[in-house]
Amino acid sequence: MAGVRTEWIWIVHAPVQGRESRYYGQLDVAAEPVDAALAAAVARRLPPVAVWLSSPLTRTRTTALALKAGVDPVVVGDFNDQHYGRWQGMGFNDVFAANRTLDWSQPADIRPPEGESFADMSVRVAAGIDRLTAHYAGHTLISIAHAGAVRIAISHALDIDLATAMRIEVAPLSITRLGHREINGTAQWSVGCINFDLAA
Repeated sequence: MAGVRTEWIWIVHAPVQGRESRYYGQLDVAAEPVDAALAAAVARRLPPVAVWLSSPLTRTRTTALALKAGVDPVVVGDFNDQHYGRWQGMGFNDVFAANRTLDWSQPADIRPPEGESFADMSVRVAAGIDRLTAHYAGHTLISIAHAGAVRIAISHALDIDLATAMRIEVAPLSITRLGHREINGTAQWSVGCINFDLAA
């Protein structure tokens, strides 16, 4: 027997100011101001009634406000960005040059010193998705999130490995739509779109 359908709309936060080539992770750095015309174009794609979610970081919450004035999103700790430990704030090239002996062919399993791997992050993000899907069954959820969390949501829905998910492009302010329904007690996910980028 089919249950109610729960809609997930994932939106990647606006670009981080001057930090695109760095591991900023859980550093609470500011996002670039969202162009008003682009914000309006994204907002027109969103339903008027939904539960808004964000990570604890400022860049997701300010992006939510740019898309819907006055919104007070539910803060979900499980959806925080990856913790890069001692790599946070460092440039990608600098980290790679200092860690050439790591197996970069398996990036999901690389755990930065005092941080977490992408695989570690996937456990908490997936747990948050399952918990909120059950709690808000039948509702539409708009989650303003980090690129890694969106890739994990896609991996969770399609049951694909994390290494494959990490190759999926998700641009700032792009939209990914996923649907969930319980059928005979089994979770069934569907994909409406991935990385719908109105700025492209």
